[in-house]
Amino acid sequence: MSVRTECWDIAHEWANRQDGSGIGAGGNMLYGGGCVYSYGDHFIIAKHVKNEAGERAVLFTERTYSQTTAKHIAIVRNASSHLNIIHVADPALTHEEVFADWKQRIITIAEKLAQAKRPQKYATLIADLYSEAQRYADFFGQAIPEQLAQAGNIRNSEQFADYLAKDREERAIEQAKQKKRSQKLQQAKLKAWRAFETNSFISADGWDYLRCNVNTCEVETTQQITFSLYEGKALFSFISDTIAKGGCSDCKETFLGQYPIIEVSKDQIRIGCHKVAIKEINRFADQQGWL
Repeated sequence: MSVRTECWDIAHEWANRQDGSGIGAGGNMLYGGGCVYSYGDHFIIAKHVKNEAGERAVLFTERTYSQTTAKHIAIVRNASSHLNIIHVADPALTHEEVFADWKQRIITIAEKLAQAKRPQKYATLIADLYSEAQRYADFFGQAIPEQLAQAGNIRNSEQFADYLAKDREERAIEQAKQKKRSQKLQQAKLKAWRAFETNSFISADGWDYLRCNVNTCEVETTQQITFSLYEGKALFSFISDTIAKGGCSDCKETFLGQYPIIEVSKDQIRIGCHKVAIKEINRFADQQGWL
C-alpha cells in the first residue's frame, strides 16, 4: 500500500486506476478494490465499474457526511471529471436498491408539485433524476422497474395523483397475493407440525393450534404447552357449557391451576397467552370423538 501526503494524490491515483491501494498520510482518505473512500470502507465516494460489453464508468455517491468528507468528495469529483460518471445514492447498493432509491426520491419531489408556485422546477428535478436512472440502466443492461418508469414520467400534480391511485391499486393486489402465499405456506407448515414432522411452529396469523400426541395421550399447543387428554376433555366441556350460557370475559377461572381463562366466546378462547379459534377446538374435539 502506497502512502501519500495529499488527498489529491490519492484521488488521482484512484481515478487513473493505479493497481493496488493507497492511503493518505492522515489515514482519512484511501482507495482499493476499485473504490475510493472517506474515512474507511463505510463511506464509498466512488467506484470503478465495468459492464458486460467491457465499457467502464464510475458510480459516484450523492451522499455526504461531514465537512471533511464533503472536501474529499469534491477532490475526487475533480480528479475523475474526465471519466463516465453515473451519480447514485451509494455505490455500494445493488441494482434493486439503487432503482428503489430513485423511485423514492422522485416521489418525494412529486409531493411538492401541488403546492409549488413554480411546478416546472420540480418537474425538471424529476426528469433529471430519471435521466440518470436511464443512464445507469442502459450502462448495466438493466430493465427499469415499471413503478420507477411511471414515477419518472410525472410532470404535474394530476399525473402524480394518477400515479398514487395506480400505486395503491397495485399495492393492494400485491398484498392480497402475498397474503395468499403466506396463508398457503402457513398451512403447509401447520400440516407438518400436526404430523410431527417438526416440533416448532410459529403462527403468522396470531392464532394458536392443537395436536394430539397418541404416544403420550397428550394435547400439545403450538406454543409448546402440554396437558393430558383428560384435562383437555374437561376444558372442552367447560368451554361448551360456557358458550351455551353466553360466554364470559375475565372468567375468574384458571386452567391447570395457573393459566387464567381470559375469554370464552362463540368465536375464540383466550387462556394465558394462547388464543385459539372455536373452529380449531371443534376440529380437535371431533378428532377425539368428543362431539
